[in-house]
Amino acid sequence: MAKETMQAISDAELKAREAVLHAKAEGERIEAEAAEQGKQAVAGAVKEARKKAEVLCGVARADAEKLGAGMKRQTQEEQDRLRAAAQQGQGKVVEEIRKIVLEKT
Repeated sequence: MAKETMQAISDAELKAREAVLHAKAEGERIEAEAAEQGKQAVAGAVKEARKKAEVLCGVARADAEKLGAGMKRQTQEEQDRLRAAAQQGQGKVVEEIRKIVLEKT
């Protein structure tokens, strides 16, 4: 009976060690799997962020081009307006110069 009890205890200890080793191996496997899933999630998030950044950069470029074109158009319109005003004023200046010159002679 003592021999059977000792054998049962030894078997129980062996099973307990095996269970601990199995649990440890399973824990390591789960941890490695979780780490890999984390890496994949980060890589996916980075890839998605790059896509969104590219889209936003494209939109920003398009907006900048529109703004630049609008500013260029406004500048050209302002230059044209100033040229027209200068041409109108030029006629008045010529007329005033003629009056001054003719009055002196």
